Amino acid sequence: MDTIDAILTRRSVRDWSEKDVPYEMLNRILEAGRHAPSPLNSQPWHFVVIKNHETIKELMTYAHHGTFLSHAKVIIVVTVEKKARVDEWLFEHEQHLYSGACALQNMWLTVWNFGLGGCWVTLDEPKTEKILEIPTDQKVIGCLALGYSKAEHHEEVPRKQLSEMVSYEKYGSKEVKK
Repeated sequence: MDTIDAILTRRSVRDWSEKDVPYEMLNRILEAGRHAPSPLNSQPWHFVVIKNHETIKELMTYAHHGTFLSHAKVIIVVTVEKKARVDEWLFEHEQHLYSGACALQNMWLTVWNFGLGGCWVTLDEPKTEKILEIPTDQKVIGCLALGYSKAEHHEEVPRKQLSEMVSYEKYGSKEVKK
């Protein structure tokens, strides 16, 4: 699968089989996260990999609209340094936080490319920090729940038309200059 196919066909998967995710595959997923872009190559992220079913169930009870994800085989919680090693302007504009989201997206696309299913989940930050003993200098960005999908086919999700979200030269201008 090429990159554009992965981007255009990726779906949120919320139901997984009992099949374990091989370590080698999981390691490649983490490598994809490690290679995400970051401001000044600060690489401010940290990935907490959880395979313990009881811990996953506990975390998912505090997930925003995500309690159904307690059957995931693996959860990768992404954190970033609250005081990332970037210049003041980048820090004030929270660019380091966005790079954590890029890392999560890289991993999600890799999950999909491997024929697995994943879903980005927002967690209750204080409870997650306590359960996983996350240091106070880290901010939880979210988590990627993943495993082998039970479904063989995933329906296409309706998307807005490009014309509804694209402007040319100035916001709201629909005139295309070729």
